[in-house]
This record gives sequence, structure tokens and C-alpha cells, in this order.
Amino acid sequence: MKQFFLIVAATALTLTSLSAGAIRDDYFKTLDDLEKSKDTPESRKQFLETNIQRSLRRLLVRYYGYINPEKIKISASNYEQSEKDKLTYYVKFEDYVGFLTFSNDPEYYYAVPRDEKIIHKPKAGAK
Repeated sequence: MKQFFLIVAATALTLTSLSAGAIRDDYFKTLDDLEKSKDTPESRKQFLETNIQRSLRRLLVRYYGYINPEKIKISASNYEQSEKDKLTYYVKFEDYVGFLTFSNDPEYYYAVPRDEKIIHKPKAGAK
């Protein structure tokens, strides 16, 4: 009886592993293809600009009470990457300048800056 049970269990295990193997392989191949198709320079740039834009909006609202955060738009002319630290970006928007330092690469991950500073430049002639 034990031998019969072991044979049935071994056969069932073999059949399930054979039938699930092709589906599992297809799943991981499809997942890998989707990840590779999303990883283009344009998509990384867009993801980076989205991260910088969200962080800048949050900073300006929190520190300066910026009234219309939806007007804050980031383009390649509004930020630059630090030469020393590849996770630090310097930003400029209207009369504000500052920096954002991320813990993870903001081109690949949604990230909140671990260190941030923004200052408001005084207008010429204002005291």
C-alpha cells in the first residue's frame, strides 16, 4: 500500500512539474521581454523627469507654500546631474534653485529624495 501511494505521488509530481514548466518558462520569458521593451533611453528620461517634478512640487509646496504646483513642469533644461554623485540632481525653476539627492537611481525607481534643499533667489533690486 505504501509503495502504491509513493508511485502515485511520484507520478503526480512528475506530471505537474512537466506541465507547469512550459507555462512557467513562458511567463518568465514574457516578463523579461516586457522589462526589456520598457528600458529605453526615452523611458528612463521620462521616469527621471517625473521623479524630479514630483519632488520639486513637494518641496515648493512644503517650504514656500507654492500655490499652483500643477504648473511646475520639468524638462532637460531645468535640471542637471552632479558630476561627483550620480544620484544628485541640481534643479532650477522660476526663481528657485536647489538640489535633490536620491537613495536609488530615479531613472529606474520611484524615489523620494533623501537629501534636498531649495532656495528662492531674490529678485534684482529687492531687499
